[in-house]
Amino acid sequence: MYITSLEALGISKTDHFLASAQKLAQELKQMSLHPLQKGKHTITATAEQLMLYPEIFMWGGEEKLLRIIESYLKLPVAYDGLSYYYSVADLREAGPRKWHRDKEDWKMIKICVYINDVNEEGGPFEFVFPEFNTVFTKLLRPKYKVVYHQDLQALLPTNTGKWYKSCTGAMGTVIFADTAHYYHRGKPPTKRDRAAIFFSYYSLRPKNPFFCGRSPFSQKQLNYLAKLLPQHLRNSVTWREKFRGIGKWIPKNRLKV
Repeated sequence: MYITSLEALGISKTDHFLASAQKLAQELKQMSLHPLQKGKHTITATAEQLMLYPEIFMWGGEEKLLRIIESYLKLPVAYDGLSYYYSVADLREAGPRKWHRDKEDWKMIKICVYINDVNEEGGPFEFVFPEFNTVFTKLLRPKYKVVYHQDLQALLPTNTGKWYKSCTGAMGTVIFADTAHYYHRGKPPTKRDRAAIFFSYYSLRPKNPFFCGRSPFSQKQLNYLAKLLPQHLRNSVTWREKFRGIGKWIPKNRLKV
């Protein structure tokens, strides 16, 4: 995990990206107040909403980011798009607010960008420290289990100190994290709502293609957005089209089983 900021990254057109992200955050906030959304702990931006702000998708496809992630994966990188979450302060430990690991690949990166200030009461992204993550992965194998906070803590030796990092930060905080290898969650907000965008990346030949494509975009929408990127970066978005038939969803090593 690495924490930085939009300013420090120096990605081009960040101001345009942030302005659009803030505008969409207000739309999601209004949605959360609608009677039809009552009881939902998280409001997720739809593909239709995101298509009105292509600069948000484009920011995640910037070559500088792709090269950073490629250097970590040590493989050509696939850009899986994004999910924009507006988390309501209702204390509920549900969905991605439970501890979990992602399934797409052996190693993958998610970039979280805070669109508002996030303190301990505002649902910070939380990440298990490596030494404790090793304990959890051994005890919870072979399945990727989703567990409640108290259940994960119960697996630790008594009198264990702080075993995870709460990533609080101002608006524009950026968090890089390997969410396939390490347990993580969004802490349930208690007093302040949280608006955050999660960009996802893995290798061009992921371990589990079936679990890829979690962004709300359709393949047709992704093909359109890919054309907005420079020619040499488009394959990072359209990678699935390189495979045939069932191979788009199940890798060859699984087909032989």
